[in-house]
Amino acid sequence: MAEIFDSSESESEFDGFELRDINAAEERYLQHIDALNNIDSDIEFSDVDSDENEGFNSDDDNVALAEIAKWGDELRPVQINDFTGPRPGPTTQMDKEKTEIDFFHLIFPERLYSEIATQTNAYANGRQNENWTPTTSDEIKAYIGGQIVMGIVPVPNMDMYWYKDKLFHSSSLEEKFSRNRYEELQRYLHVADTTQNPPRLQPGHDKLAHVRPILEIVRDKSFQEYKPHMEVSIDEAMIGFNGRLGFKQYVPLKPTKRGIKVWVRADPSNGYINDFQVYTGKTANNPEQNLGKRVVLDLMTPVFGLGHHLYCDSFFTSPDLFTSLWDHGTYACGTVRANRKGLPAGLDRIKLKEQGQFVVKQKNYMRVTVWRDKKNINLLSTNCFGEPDKVNRKQKDGTIKEVPCPLSVKHYNMFMNGVDHADQLRSTYNISRKCLKWWKYLFNFLVDISIVNAYLLMRESVNHQIVTKKEQAASNDSARV
Repeated sequence: MAEIFDSSESESEFDGFELRDINAAEERYLQHIDALNNIDSDIEFSDVDSDENEGFNSDDDNVALAEIAKWGDELRPVQINDFTGPRPGPTTQMDKEKTEIDFFHLIFPERLYSEIATQTNAYANGRQNENWTPTTSDEIKAYIGGQIVMGIVPVPNMDMYWYKDKLFHSSSLEEKFSRNRYEELQRYLHVADTTQNPPRLQPGHDKLAHVRPILEIVRDKSFQEYKPHMEVSIDEAMIGFNGRLGFKQYVPLKPTKRGIKVWVRADPSNGYINDFQVYTGKTANNPEQNLGKRVVLDLMTPVFGLGHHLYCDSFFTSPDLFTSLWDHGTYACGTVRANRKGLPAGLDRIKLKEQGQFVVKQKNYMRVTVWRDKKNINLLSTNCFGEPDKVNRKQKDGTIKEVPCPLSVKHYNMFMNGVDHADQLRSTYNISRKCLKWWKYLFNFLVDISIVNAYLLMRESVNHQIVTKKEQAASNDSARV
């Protein structure tokens, strides 16, 4: 390459290629390949009629294509397609008369109460408890409602919900069932038939068989009932559990450090959980390769080709993943580890002394940015090609200084908080209670998701009705004029 640019035949300094030059080079290159592919096998390439490729300068085009196919300091604009997904918001329009429980049943259908009652009775009968009174769907509904009330009105000891003192009667649990009956329901609660699940280490064994039917229903309903905005985020959520479990995880940087890990795709605008996937650990004691890429592709596949912008952290981000997303019409931005395969060498050795300094390198449609805040921050993006912005940073002497901030950093800070927002809402309505069975923690997590998503559906529906009224009023005013 150096010989080409230093050639004595060059009369002026090389200023780089413009976007139209690159596009033209790519088009001529593809036309040339098509021409070669159409040649019969018994004809030499040198015998191709030169008139067909008149104006095709292979040297210049090869230089252009080679320059955009490697990391460099020259920044080029990239065409980003518009978002073509459906209008963000709830898919089911509810009447004004609908209450909170109706929105909850959009995510957690009423038929699940009957299924839970059936499985609970079957499990209790298998235990040969002669004193067991079969439960019903209405009682299961009341039981889950009681769990929700306990999450909103916490007390130091669960027995206090049944104290005779009226001070503790705000939950009204004693009106639905006695303390002994509630404890019986907790003891024998089952939500799925696990008798057909193959033993461990056998083909077809499902580690989540205890909750699989309800998990899939809640997941499907969460996806169907709400269409996400253009920006989406993927991160991990934790279900706290300290007992023995083969796929229990330890994540030291999370508020809940030990428990069951769940990969979550959420809407940054409100925290709605569109999709999720429970991580069940290694398969046959073999660690999974490219786990982060596989998780992102699994969660994003249903919305491929719509022009979504994904935000994720360094666990997922890699040039390989972002290339796959780009090929499926999805753009991405995220923090990245400096030693990821495919990144330019020496990112971890870049020295930036002053806050706000940054270095940007580009390869094709991909940019990697090293920005100095309190330390160097590395970001990879395929959707941030605008001019740098400004952010305020507090200095050691207490003054506020305005420093440059790359667009990728600004967007990442704005749209990466979807899962954290969902976790915050979930902790507000947390219904988990201490128990010995790990799957009950996961079941409570599914109920929590249903509560949070129902609340957001209700809020978004109210906002949609307000916007619709304003649009109708504006349309009527225009008609009068």
